[in-house]
Amino acid sequence: MSPRFFLALLLAAPVACAAASCTEVDGWNAGRRGAAADAACTADAYAEAFRLGESLAALKTRREALDAQAARLPDQAGALRRQQRQIDVDIEAIHGVATLRGWPVQTLSRESGRKDTP
Repeated sequence: MSPRFFLALLLAAPVACAAASCTEVDGWNAGRRGAAADAACTADAYAEAFRLGESLAALKTRREALDAQAARLPDQAGALRRQQRQIDVDIEAIHGVATLRGWPVQTLSRESGRKDTP
């Protein structure tokens, strides 16, 4: 092997072997986006953060569905609004956990994974 080829191979190796980002925040954001959990991330903290993010996304989706349902079914709107209030409490609890752990609670763009700007 020539020294140049060996040097090029040595410099390219870190790029090819880049490790998955497995921080708690990465798990939280993946869950909030509805992305799959990274199989390379096996830490319990990542898995817990992912589950919380996933739960938050599911609660927000359920709340939006209840809005549409309440508009279609005015005679059931009161019960549906009560369900929404409970979901709001659950969402706020998850936001509290995220805030305590230093995870972002801003809305994510589903396409890019970046925060939406107002």
